Amino acid sequence: MSLPTLAPGTVIRHALVQLDDFLPADELETLSARVFAAESLFVPSGVSDSKEDYRHSFVLNPPDDLSRNMVVRIRAVMPDVIPRLKMKPFPVTQIECQITANTDGSFFRVHTDSGVNETVRRQFTYVYYFNRQPKAFSGGELLIYDDVIRNGKLARTDTYQRIEPRHNSIVFFQAAVMHEVTKVEVPSKQFRDARFTVNGWIHRG
Repeated sequence: MSLPTLAPGTVIRHALVQLDDFLPADELETLSARVFAAESLFVPSGVSDSKEDYRHSFVLNPPDDLSRNMVVRIRAVMPDVIPRLKMKPFPVTQIECQITANTDGSFFRVHTDSGVNETVRRQFTYVYYFNRQPKAFSGGELLIYDDVIRNGKLARTDTYQRIEPRHNSIVFFQAAVMHEVTKVEVPSKQFRDARFTVNGWIHRG
């Protein structure tokens, strides 16, 4: 991420894009039904640096047809999304895709999705939200932290943008930005009542 030309101490609020009604009703119904029926295939999530007690959730590598459909729809909106994220147009190469179930007690502490190991080529993070209707969980907000320039580097502040996990919406932001997911509460403890996402990362050429 390039540093803007601003005075030290200036607070930087990062651009993000949230699009509602992202999937047509039939595609959303198919996605939901297949994910809800795949509970036994989900595995506990991890992080790239193997830190413990940093992330609690369950993940699934989606079947190829579900992944392809999401990738096609994401590629279609990138010409509009990229400039809204304050970036010049660039060729999109790989789009990673996984499905996450945030069940009762799930969270993801402050982290960044890009910068080390195999994550260095990630330009944007996307998070597509879906859940049973009516919504049966609380929490699970996405916090996108502001930065300040300190000693020539970006440093996280205590202020942030709070994004509600709206059903059938998708959020895009720069992968290098610090963010977290607040604790999810599912009173019923039922898998189908969890906070579900199709999430992943967009690489630039």
